[in-house]
Amino acid sequence: MQQTAHSAVQNTNIMMQPPAAITVKDSLYLTDMLSWNLLAMKKAHFFAANTKDQTIKSHLEKCGQMHQKHYEQIISHLNAQQPFNSGTHQQQ
Repeated sequence: MQQTAHSAVQNTNIMMQPPAAITVKDSLYLTDMLSWNLLAMKKAHFFAANTKDQTIKSHLEKCGQMHQKHYEQIISHLNAQQPFNSGTHQQQ
């Protein structure tokens, strides 16, 4: 039993450093993550603005802020890697 648990831990590929370049698949996944967080943030903001219940409004605003934070974290990680991208992705 211990042997199986130990080998399962060995089979997980934990990356300690991000790669110098990302694949097309990685790029598409990052785009999806940004899109999902942006959409969730917009929906939470919309519903918070259109509800009268203050408890629900508060939870929706907190949810929207969480998704905005996640969106900004992804962007900041991507911008930290910008020198590797040779300036192909510039923020406007």
